[in-house]
Amino acid sequence: MEQWKPITGFEGYYEVSDLGRIRSISRIIKNRLFTGIILKPVNNTTGGYPFVCLIKNGKRRSLKIHKLVARAFIPNPLNLPHVNHTGEKSDNRAIKLEWRSTQGHGIDRSQRGQQGAGICFTKKTGKWGAYYNPVTGKQKWIGQNYQTAQAAKIARDKALSTLAYIQ
Repeated sequence: MEQWKPITGFEGYYEVSDLGRIRSISRIIKNRLFTGIILKPVNNTTGGYPFVCLIKNGKRRSLKIHKLVARAFIPNPLNLPHVNHTGEKSDNRAIKLEWRSTQGHGIDRSQRGQQGAGICFTKKTGKWGAYYNPVTGKQKWIGQNYQTAQAAKIARDKALSTLAYIQ
């Protein structure tokens, strides 16, 4: 059964469910009844993460749904900074989310191929290189002396498959 909890900072206005849905709460504003409804998510064209626009006291905020679900339903005793999808970005159910460290999140994104191919060609040497990004903006090189792009990709995939799970 779907569980609902108030959204922190928007108590009495909106709630989030463990199934990744957001709803407004029925309330009276200036003697007018506003009936609560399930909000339709908007897909973020740059990051691919669905979000909703919440309004309180005339101020509008765009918030990513997966972060709202995680804050409400997933304990974070280590105070980890990133919410990681264990499935598709559009699946915001609590069972498909987890808290991760910056490095753990970066490794997971690399393993899923969400940070590019992880290979590049160097004109100076005429060779291919392989890398991954354990932290956004920082590259960890696997090797730089591969004859073909396919060899570099194979080396990258093999190295990523051996990385340990980091929360």
